[in-house]
Amino acid sequence: MDPWADRILDSHCHLYELGRFKYPWPTPDLTAIFKDHRVEDLWAAMEPSPAREVVFVQCLNDSPEEAKWVMSLAKQHPRIKGIVAGLDPSHQQFESQLTALKSEVPLLVGVRHILDLEPRPNYLELEEVAAGVRALHRHDMTFDLLLRPPLLEGATVLASRVPEARMVVDHLAKPYIKAGQLDPWRQHIAALARFPNVYCKLSSMVTEADCEKWKPEDLRPYVEHMIAVFGCDRLMYGSDWPVCRLARADYDTVFSTLRGLLSHLPEQQLEKIFCNNARNFYKV
Repeated sequence: MDPWADRILDSHCHLYELGRFKYPWPTPDLTAIFKDHRVEDLWAAMEPSPAREVVFVQCLNDSPEEAKWVMSLAKQHPRIKGIVAGLDPSHQQFESQLTALKSEVPLLVGVRHILDLEPRPNYLELEEVAAGVRALHRHDMTFDLLLRPPLLEGATVLASRVPEARMVVDHLAKPYIKAGQLDPWRQHIAALARFPNVYCKLSSMVTEADCEKWKPEDLRPYVEHMIAVFGCDRLMYGSDWPVCRLARADYDTVFSTLRGLLSHLPEQQLEKIFCNNARNFYKV
């Protein structure tokens, strides 16, 4: 076993109970994940892997109640180390919302806004969003960027406006792995990576590949590009459980696939990607 294995922190996983909140996704046609995924299910899924600790990432936009629910779980399950809540930084009362939520959710480490549900196409370029991210920085919190390739240029505008704030790109910005398409994603994410306050999660690649017949080599060009542009100091492991199950990938498959793709790296760099970078970024 890797000498750092007992310190692994999964930077990106989800929990949901379909009857608890009104979730816009997953939809019933996604039979592999359209069911409750409770904290006990997560621990059981993780068991074959060496990973043990996690950061929860929102499933719902504008839902302080979801974060409070996960906080109630974390009181019983200390393996939940941080909570990324669903709040909208562009909201006029965002900072007061943030302050109020932090008082009830001590494990609150940052926020995310699902842009697939956002009607404003230029959302990331709005000054209101930059103002909200500055507020996050004042509270020593982070912003998760849930992007697709067409939004990378907007994310670069945001990064240029708030160079002091810690931000992280989820899922490599969802490149078109199934099509084997690297450009223009490759250039645009390299431009975003030039901002040292921006990190990236090596997560959810299997679901951007061919879910029926993906193989590790399909992911390699994308992982190698991320190492080239972000370096090993700003990359972090994330399982994206249970969404990974859409690609017929259990938790250990996701972990071992990334571990294999990074096997050429020295132990010190692996420890950063699997352990230290997420802990330092989220300050957990």
